[in-house]
This record gives sequence, structure tokens and C-alpha cells, in this order.
Amino acid sequence: MEFNNRLLLKIIELAIAIACIVLYETVGNMTKYPIIVAGTIGGFTIICGVLLIGHVINSLVEKRLNALIALIGCLLFVASGALVIDEWHGFSPTPERKRQAIGAGSLMIINAAVFLLDTLCICRT
Repeated sequence: MEFNNRLLLKIIELAIAIACIVLYETVGNMTKYPIIVAGTIGGFTIICGVLLIGHVINSLVEKRLNALIALIGCLLFVASGALVIDEWHGFSPTPERKRQAIGAGSLMIINAAVFLLDTLCICRT
């Protein structure tokens, strides 16, 4: 196993996705579109975990496929984060739940930026 920038990005993507799952479960009913948001968070947690394990055991994933997965992750995390932030921006049942939901949406946008950076690193090599 070689430790490089791409491995670090996979670890960060997985850690943020797990943090989003924890916040999603803490807030509860976070969005009117749970299939998109929960599907993105859960699906990419599994995908990032599998790619991370593959990187650790030196399994090869084709460059184009890896870039496509990262680009789709970027787009879905932007969409999910935007949906959550837009829904909770003016809505305030309790300040703590609102903060957690906005935090989860922000983490999704940050994870999208990490996925975009991963896509650029894949295409650069």
C-alpha cells in the first residue's frame, strides 16, 4: 500500500460521509427528499469504503471509472446538500435541529468539493 494524496482524499470522503450519516440520524426527518439525500450518503459511504479497501490491497480500478464515480459523487453531494440547506434555511422548529441540519448540508457541500478534488487528481495522473 502506498500512501498518497488519493488515499488521503478517499479517507476524507469516507469520514465526511459517515459524519453526514450520524447527523442525518440525529436530525431525523431532514428533508422532503429522503431517497436522494439518504441514498447519496449511504451509497457513497459504501462506495468510498470499497474503493478505500481496494486501494489498501492494491487492487486496480480503471482511471475513467474512478473519475466517473468521483464526478457523480460530487454532483449528488451538491444536490443533496443544496436540498437540505434550502429546506432548513427559513424553517426553524428548534434551533438545535436547524443547526444540525444546516451543518449536515454544509458537510455534503464540502464532501462534494473533496470529490471534485479527487476527480481532478485522477484526471491529472
